[in-house]
Amino acid sequence: MNKFIFWTMISRLFLVFICFYFLSVSFIANAQEKDTLYLRNGQIMVGKLNSISLGIIQFDDMDLSVQNVKYHKIKTIKASMATYRIQTIDQVVYYGVLKPSKIYGEVIVDDGFVEKAYPIVNIFDLVSLEKKFIKKIKGTVALGYSYTKSSDIGRSNIDWNLRFTEQKYQIEFNGSFIFTNNQGIKTRDREQINLGGYYNLNSVLSAGVGLNYQRNIELGLASRIQQVVGLGRRFLFKSNLQGMLISGAVINQERSLEGNSSGNLYEIPLQFKLDYFHYAAPNLSFTIFPKAFFGLNQDGRKRFDGETRVNWEVINNLDLGLQFYANYDNQALEGSNTNFDYGIVFNVGYKFK
Repeated sequence: MNKFIFWTMISRLFLVFICFYFLSVSFIANAQEKDTLYLRNGQIMVGKLNSISLGIIQFDDMDLSVQNVKYHKIKTIKASMATYRIQTIDQVVYYGVLKPSKIYGEVIVDDGFVEKAYPIVNIFDLVSLEKKFIKKIKGTVALGYSYTKSSDIGRSNIDWNLRFTEQKYQIEFNGSFIFTNNQGIKTRDREQINLGGYYNLNSVLSAGVGLNYQRNIELGLASRIQQVVGLGRRFLFKSNLQGMLISGAVINQERSLEGNSSGNLYEIPLQFKLDYFHYAAPNLSFTIFPKAFFGLNQDGRKRFDGETRVNWEVINNLDLGLQFYANYDNQALEGSNTNFDYGIVFNVGYKFK
């Protein structure tokens, strides 16, 4: 009986040991799968690589949550927890992982067929092809408010810029609202909502469609609905500078403040977007986005919509932003006293990562 009990205990201990062994092996294997940032100062960050864009490596550290790390602080990277869409400044697109290199400031791109070494600053854009829907949504939501006691005028603004990324396409949803409260009289001064989808034809060309809404009481515009199709070409493949030229066709339906509707108006757009970033203290980014529209059935009508954005990331996930906008229409609508509008908006934003 004692022998039976003894061997029973031995067998149970052996079973516990086997379970513990396999759990340990599994844990080690999982730990080995974690992505790793090797910093130039000798530190190591372990977690998950989210993206590389605009001169910043976004990394979800196991201990420090999401961190934004500048290019020049990285020795090399190991990232294999997900499949990444990797675009380099020589206009090549890979779908694969990153392997560490023995050379400072370099990584090895592995797409399963070819392994090629690149300086980290030559990674133009990297996107993690997430499996969970919510993790594919990135962007910023911002709010602002100003008030002057002498005039009893309060002005508030809401601004958002969200994007959803998949392997070959991206959906963007952005907008801004400006409201004024003048001695109890509330007005909707300026509104803009844009929903667009872009499909990457290759490393430099993208095709897109969009649906936009606009309102600007300074220009006599109660509402404008736009349907857009376009083609964009990327250029300026620099480590801190990115640009795109866009053109196509636009159909507008407008309604003035006087209540008059326009029917279908056809335009040719010419748009230019430039992103510049400087993250070596302070952490700043700049976006310049001028848009010109030339009317086809409107007797030489010409319009201009443009904005410049400056964002300063004060602390992790918190942005201070300035937006400069300008709108021009050489054929002002009824109810307007001018054909030119401009403004400056200040806001505080939360960044989704």
